[in-house]
Amino acid sequence: MTTTIRTHIDIGAPPGDVAAVILDASKAVLWTADLERFEVVTGTPGLVGSKARLHYIQNGRRYTMEDELLEVEPNRRYLSRVSGDALVAEVETRLTPSAGGTRVDIRWSGKARPFLFRLMLPFLRGSISRQALGDLVKLKQLVEASGKG
Repeated sequence: MTTTIRTHIDIGAPPGDVAAVILDASKAVLWTADLERFEVVTGTPGLVGSKARLHYIQNGRRYTMEDELLEVEPNRRYLSRVSGDALVAEVETRLTPSAGGTRVDIRWSGKARPFLFRLMLPFLRGSISRQALGDLVKLKQLVEASGKG
């Protein structure tokens, strides 16, 4: 069973500035909850096929996930697959120009791997959604404070 969440935010900067921050590996830890380090493994961030290891610490527990960029429409749409021992998810990020800057839409669609986690994942939708929105709020603050990605 796949669990899907959607969230969005409006950022007062053009799509190129937003994309620049999203694709900057050194800035990922500034706006992504529980992320300690974003390690580029192969390719160039922002290009199809690039891979990274995401090093997290959550409630004192460390874990690593792999992020592979699957599809790109520069400054418009990014689709990646994030996978680890517990789950695999596709994360689609859409950047749409708006009068005030950019609307950022996120669609997270994931499946749990361990049986018990598969049972629990649908009940975690609210928590995942709140965390995704929290990350977007931090992204907004970072982009708008820097004036440019």
